[in-house]
Amino acid sequence: MRSAATSPLLLIAGALLAAPAAAQESAPTPAGLGYWNGPDWQPLATSPDSLGIVFADSLSEAEIRARIAQFPGLAGGQADQAVVWPGHAVVVELAAGLSADEAWSLAEQISAQAEVREAAPRLIATETGEPLYLTDEILVRWKDGVSAGQREAWTQGLERTATLAYTVNPGEVYAVDPSEDLLARANELASSGLVEFAIPDFRIERVRYSGSNDPFYAYQWHLESTGINGAGVDEDIDAEGAWAITRGTASVTIAVVDTGTELQHPDLVDNLVQGVDVLGNDNNPQAEDGVWLGIFRWEESHGTSVCGVSAGRGDNGIGISGVAPRCTVMPIRFLSELFGPTPTVQDEADAFNFACQNGAAVINNSWGPAGSATLPASTKAAIDDCNQFGRNGLGSVIFFAAGNSGADNSGNGYATYPGVLAVTAVNDQGVLSSYSSFGSTVDLCAPSNGGVNGIITTDRLGTKGYSNTEYTDSFGGTSSASPTAAGVMGLILSVNPSLTRAEAIDVLLDTAEKVDVAGGSYNGSGFSNFYGYGRANAADAVNEAVTRMGGSPSNTIYLNGTTFAAAGSSAQYQFSGAPAQKGWAAVASFAGTPGAVLGNHVFDVSPQYLQIASGVTSASGTGGFSGTVPASLGAIGAMIEVVVPTGGDFADSNGLLLRLQ
Repeated sequence: MRSAATSPLLLIAGALLAAPAAAQESAPTPAGLGYWNGPDWQPLATSPDSLGIVFADSLSEAEIRARIAQFPGLAGGQADQAVVWPGHAVVVELAAGLSADEAWSLAEQISAQAEVREAAPRLIATETGEPLYLTDEILVRWKDGVSAGQREAWTQGLERTATLAYTVNPGEVYAVDPSEDLLARANELASSGLVEFAIPDFRIERVRYSGSNDPFYAYQWHLESTGINGAGVDEDIDAEGAWAITRGTASVTIAVVDTGTELQHPDLVDNLVQGVDVLGNDNNPQAEDGVWLGIFRWEESHGTSVCGVSAGRGDNGIGISGVAPRCTVMPIRFLSELFGPTPTVQDEADAFNFACQNGAAVINNSWGPAGSATLPASTKAAIDDCNQFGRNGLGSVIFFAAGNSGADNSGNGYATYPGVLAVTAVNDQGVLSSYSSFGSTVDLCAPSNGGVNGIITTDRLGTKGYSNTEYTDSFGGTSSASPTAAGVMGLILSVNPSLTRAEAIDVLLDTAEKVDVAGGSYNGSGFSNFYGYGRANAADAVNEAVTRMGGSPSNTIYLNGTTFAAAGSSAQYQFSGAPAQKGWAAVASFAGTPGAVLGNHVFDVSPQYLQIASGVTSASGTGGFSGTVPASLGAIGAMIEVVVPTGGDFADSNGLLLRLQ
């Protein structure tokens, strides 16, 4: 494989012979090294300090290291030091003093080996400085109306290996033979006039936007601050005001695209729905660990903490509460930690496509590029797909952490994309955290560390993670601010699921609370480059969402009754505080395997909720109901709640988890 700034782009003769006239109408590819990111040309430069290699799947790690030991031109010790990532990808350091041409020649020599699928030097996107490594694949989305014959003609010699599962007009992934110039082949397709994009599936660097401090603070001031431990009074999101109306519903799922998650954490397990591991190509997004060089241990902790911030299980007598403690969480493993595996461009698209097609209403991303980076066309298409087709056409709402650079984030193509909400971090004194990125495209802010206190949330089990317990009090960064805002969106959609994406965003931003009014430099429209439209306010947002539904929020209904009972015994419940003389319904939700709940009712996961009792409240707003506890309730149990969704009023109760004794 050969590609260099001075080399003409290789064209495939068979494809040219079959090329339709549309190809002649497209703009020519500019001279020099680069690729088309959709309609935009991205120039590249060669960095001759390292080489990315993709080995055949048939090789074991030991065999890969044995091959590396035989390659010329490498720095010393690479056979032992290189990290073997998923997909049999390896980055090796090159001997000092090589030129760009020499690095490409070495890559071509290694590519000729029978068990090497691709080899290329590290590439640098010259406009952003982002480092990129080629894999052996190209991501393609054909335009509507392109025939099967045209596709076949333009992809002769390529192997279709996967699908980019957009809701309409899915994309395709093609493997390129090592003997071909992958960049040239991608650019040939991109210039054909037949595709929306054709981009190399680069291996990319994406980092977690977390932060921490050392002191231990046991209270979740970001939810409701009374001034304890030096936090400013009311420097919070006013969660309790929202919880007086709803703590979220299981039908509203928040996808967390992040590192792996501790799936058995006691404050997460009851809220989790099926996720995916796009980094490891399986359906198990469990947090993973490893050791590099036998010395450096890496543990995936970030995703567990992010999940806890957004929707950790609350009101269950243990640990912490998330912002939306009755919403569900969809863990999507896309990242790892330092020394762990790195994702590809395809992994990004796959993560968003999975979230969209599996019911995520909200998608949180507490990560981004390490520096400036362009949003890949395939990722943009996946985000657009979520916005258009998510929530059965109402649109999912996507959040990105603004970043932790402490500077303007205008070079971050992810957080600045208009199809997402970018969240900055404000500390417990009500001012921008010093590390938080900012800029003209941020949307809002949310509490995080950077003042006196950190954020307490879920951690890995045992001694793994940020602490030696199941919780950490030192989480932070815009990594914590973003899922806080995402949790508020979960509450909004819980009380008014009929809102479109645009309407839900309006509710969130219209009710945001102005902070640091003196120093925030707000313009006439109420916008600040530091705080967006203000700090997320859960209480005001939920009340506004209910108002836009045509109702008016009431006080929380208080439910009490059976939480543990033997199979066959009676479960009895009483409630109070409901609107007087209104129709009420008791519902049960079941997060695990379908099974019977109360009486003869059988739970079906598709509607998320099953009505188990109903009636009209008394003049005092009280009532009660009972049912027989079935043996099939199971260990997970069922969540019981009371709701009054009719008559112009809306209220719901706290949830009680009914389990078998």
